[in-house]
Amino acid sequence: MKKNHSELTIFYETAHAELASALEMLAACKGTDTPKQAFGYFMHAKDEYNHAKSFFKMLSKRGKKASIKKARDFRFIPLSLIKKGYISPKGFLIETMKLKDFIAFVYTNELLAKSSFKKILNLVGFDTKEGKRISSIMKDELRHHGMAKKFFLNQYPELQPWQLRIYRTREIIHNKGRKLYDANLKFLDTFLTPLYRVMSYFAGTIARKLNLNGYKRKDKNLMNISPNSIL
Repeated sequence: MKKNHSELTIFYETAHAELASALEMLAACKGTDTPKQAFGYFMHAKDEYNHAKSFFKMLSKRGKKASIKKARDFRFIPLSLIKKGYISPKGFLIETMKLKDFIAFVYTNELLAKSSFKKILNLVGFDTKEGKRISSIMKDELRHHGMAKKFFLNQYPELQPWQLRIYRTREIIHNKGRKLYDANLKFLDTFLTPLYRVMSYFAGTIARKLNLNGYKRKDKNLMNISPNSIL
C-alpha cells in the first residue's frame, strides 16, 4: 500500500507537469507568426498531450487499487495546474518571457524531464508495458531538447555553454521550490483541517444553546424594527 501511494503521487505530479507543458506549447503555437515555428510548437504540444494521457492512465490503474478515500486525493482538477505552480496565474510563459528565455526554458526542462522519467522507469521496470511507454516518452523528450537546442544556438550563437548551465541551474532551483511549496501546503492542510473542524464543532454547540426567541420576526412588521436590530 505504501508503494502504491508513492506511485500515485509520482504519476499524479508527472501527469500535471506534462499537461501543463502541452498547454504552454499550444499557447506558444497560437502566439507565433512563423508557420514553421507554429508547426513545431503544435507537434511538441501533441507529444506532451499524449504523454499526459499515458501518465493519467498509469495513475488510474493505481487508483483502482487504493481506497476510495485515498483515490479522491488524486482526482484531477484543472485548477490544480495553477495551484501547484505548473502554470503561472500571470499567464503562459510565452506571454511573460522573452523568446530567448522561453526556448532556454524548454531546452533545460526537457532534459530535466528525461532525467525524472529515468527514475520512474526504474520504478515500473524496463521490460514492462509501462516501462516501454516511458522509454518512448524519454526519446520524445530528448528529441524536444535537441530541437530547442538547435533553435537556440542558431538564434543566439553568441551565448556560451556556461550561460546555458545557468538556465538549467535556475530551473532546478525553481522545480525544488515548487515541490517545497506543495509539501508545505499539504502539511498546513493536514494541520489546519482538524483545527477548523474543532472550531466549527464548538461554534455549532454554542449556537445551539443560544436562546434566539427574542429575535423571531414572524407576524411582525419589519418596518417598525430598529435599524440597529439584528434581523
